[in-house]
Amino acid sequence: MTDANTQFFAILTKVGMAKQANADALGIAWKITEMGVGDANNVDPVIPSEGQTRLTNEWRRKPLNRLLLDPVNPAVLIAEQVIPADEGGRWIREIGLYDADGDLVAVANCAPSFKPLLSQGSGRTQIVRMNFIVSNTGNIQLKIDPAVVLATRAFVDAAILEVLPLNKEAGTYTKVTINARGIVQSGSSPTTLAGYGITDALTTSGGDVAGNIRMLNGSSLDVIAVAVPSWEGGVHARSNAGACPVLGGLGAWGNNNALNCIYMGLGQTPWASGTGNGVRVTSTGVYVEGVLYGNGGGLSALNWSTLVATPTSLAGYGVSFASQVEAETGADTNKPMSALRVFQAINAKVVQATESILGLVRIASQLAVNTGTDDSTAVSPKKLRAGVSMMIGDNGYVALPTWLGGFILQWGVLTDIPQASATVGAIGPVRDVSFPMVFPTAALRAFANMDYSTMSTTSAFAPGAVIMSKSVLRLQNNYTASPGRISWWAIGY
Repeated sequence: MTDANTQFFAILTKVGMAKQANADALGIAWKITEMGVGDANNVDPVIPSEGQTRLTNEWRRKPLNRLLLDPVNPAVLIAEQVIPADEGGRWIREIGLYDADGDLVAVANCAPSFKPLLSQGSGRTQIVRMNFIVSNTGNIQLKIDPAVVLATRAFVDAAILEVLPLNKEAGTYTKVTINARGIVQSGSSPTTLAGYGITDALTTSGGDVAGNIRMLNGSSLDVIAVAVPSWEGGVHARSNAGACPVLGGLGAWGNNNALNCIYMGLGQTPWASGTGNGVRVTSTGVYVEGVLYGNGGGLSALNWSTLVATPTSLAGYGVSFASQVEAETGADTNKPMSALRVFQAINAKVVQATESILGLVRIASQLAVNTGTDDSTAVSPKKLRAGVSMMIGDNGYVALPTWLGGFILQWGVLTDIPQASATVGAIGPVRDVSFPMVFPTAALRAFANMDYSTMSTTSAFAPGAVIMSKSVLRLQNNYTASPGRISWWAIGY
């Protein structure tokens, strides 16, 4: 019988403990999805057991409404389920949690509580909560389908009306006032910048700007033509004494919709002729006023042939060519060479190389490298290494190139052959192992030796090794003192 001394608690079942351990070891999510309640066949008290795989008498099982970590103790999981008012008519004495596989992973007892039905005249929506401790919550998936969360209609209506009272005039506003929770308190639609409280922006009639203006995202600063005989617009530098005079600028000059020029220059009228240096682009050409300075390092793609009165040869620019002797000796570092001099210089140096003469040499073919009889050609690094391969480790190989006969040495170690029987005449256990690489032509010989520190020569017998194929080696443990650790070698080509 339940009294003041009755203890109520929740525990993981053996299945639950195993699944949590598996989730922690593999780093996978563990999904707890449903809660079941039962009346324990109306017997008090119900003591939870780790070996339980089901409740004593479960009368309801539904998805969880909430699964969360205790904010005070993160090692405690809190699972909740809401039982609607139209379900019940039964006692609640035991609670169980099920995972996505349908296994009972946690079980708890609780103080007996009768869940009435509406038809009994005392219906209510009841929350059932289970708190239980787990060793690690890192891999338990705290995710609940919001579609199963229940709330009464009255609660929802009251909550909405409290947050969104019906005291606003419907409409579209360009300026609104919100509270700390983001709820609109009032709205208006100003028609001026001042109405929006903006004091640092230009109006359509212009104004002064104290900071820099940047045109972002490929934007343009457009100058619109005016229906007058002469207009100009752009970016102009002016005296700080007032709006005039213009000191220079960058812009456009035209009349009506005709563009006369694009200009960049100094002076009070840089768009016309000005009194200083500048560049003006017109329909008839590009005009530059002033002296050009620089070393020409930034000039490119110029059509030099169209320039007037320019030399047509290097000699015309005062550049002298190297002589044949200078070209062949290669001593001069200042004079350029003509096509003839280049040919003469190459012809003087390009000869067949020997052990004593510097010159050209041909690359040997792979066949010539393999046969090794030619002494007039050179071997490239690729052909020199042709066929060499290796794998270094407890199991590995070294394969020599074809021009060294294609010899292959392989090795390895096997650790799982049981020990041989001490019975006289008994045959030791065998294991087949695969070579690290298949011998292309043939496996010739194989050798094996004991490879463990506990061997005793009085009871040890040499292990056996036999080649089964170009890819398989069979090892035999003849040692009677302990399981085998056998090292092996194999040669072939």
